Amino acid sequence: METPSASARAEAIAKGGDAAFNTRAQAQWPCLNTLELRQPPAALPAPQRLTVAAWNIERCKRVEDSAELLRSIGADVVLATEVDIGMARSGQRHTPRDLARALGMGYAFGTEFVELGTGDPYETTLFADVPNTHGLHGNAILSRYPLENVTLIPLDAGGMWFLTQPKNDGQLRLGGRMAVAAQIATPKGPLTLTAAHYESESDAAGRAADSQTLIDRLDTTYGTGPTVIGGDLNTKSLMDGSRTYASVLADPAPHEPCFDVFDSHGFDWRGCNAGRPTTRAAPGKPVNYPLWMLDWLFTRGMAASDPRVTPALSAAGQYLSDHELLTCRIDMTGTPRGNTQTDSHLA
Repeated sequence: METPSASARAEAIAKGGDAAFNTRAQAQWPCLNTLELRQPPAALPAPQRLTVAAWNIERCKRVEDSAELLRSIGADVVLATEVDIGMARSGQRHTPRDLARALGMGYAFGTEFVELGTGDPYETTLFADVPNTHGLHGNAILSRYPLENVTLIPLDAGGMWFLTQPKNDGQLRLGGRMAVAAQIATPKGPLTLTAAHYESESDAAGRAADSQTLIDRLDTTYGTGPTVIGGDLNTKSLMDGSRTYASVLADPAPHEPCFDVFDSHGFDWRGCNAGRPTTRAAPGKPVNYPLWMLDWLFTRGMAASDPRVTPALSAAGQYLSDHELLTCRIDMTGTPRGNTQTDSHLA
């Protein structure tokens, strides 16, 4: 993937807040409009049953430990968000490539932001004097099986983090929220996979709009066949202290209408999510209680079972991410769950 030079990034820093520059750079910087694809070393045929993981890896700062955790839960496909390429905070590594290699997988990576600084205030304190070699931050699909028909899906117009200061914390980034989608061939036909990351500074209505954008693009590109969507949806309106995690899983739509959007397009979430918090307190950073349910898996046209939330800790108990690791088993031959409130799961 072609990345902007240090001088191009320096110019972008100097132009921070300039709407014309933002529009031009988003259109012309190849890394914001292309995907990097590497196939797995062995072209294995996909089975009818597989384990899908969704994980916001928070920059993927500990590649080997993250790979060990994913290996331990038997992930066949990883829908990864927040992975870095050439960022000081993650050791200047190409984290999606290195993670895929450690797992014996292929990958498709798309850039969400060109980071023009070293990250959030905590990361800036640690790495302010270390320039990024590339400054890319984005999402990826990792797979044991060959990836086909790979697509980048913008979820918004971009520019919020370049034109404004949504957190007033000095982060300057060029790009916008997006998803990476691809298909794998299975004995029952193609399975569409999607890794999505919604805007953290949006609201419930914005997340519903992003969901409609995402599904419309998926259905236009791939049709309405079997699909798995996973990622960090930043569904912050769900936990206000008045509801249990189980009740949120059962009926999230009154507080996050994006679930109505998924439901209307045939997606289920109750069979592939465990109804537990998906965030973790990060060392040195403020934490919100109750812990949030921000990360989700959605399935359509297949049976899903055995949903789990695995702590984002290494085998030695070291912190890996401020988001836990989600997994479920999918069965292409099984009967899809219904999405109605009278579903037997809720009875």
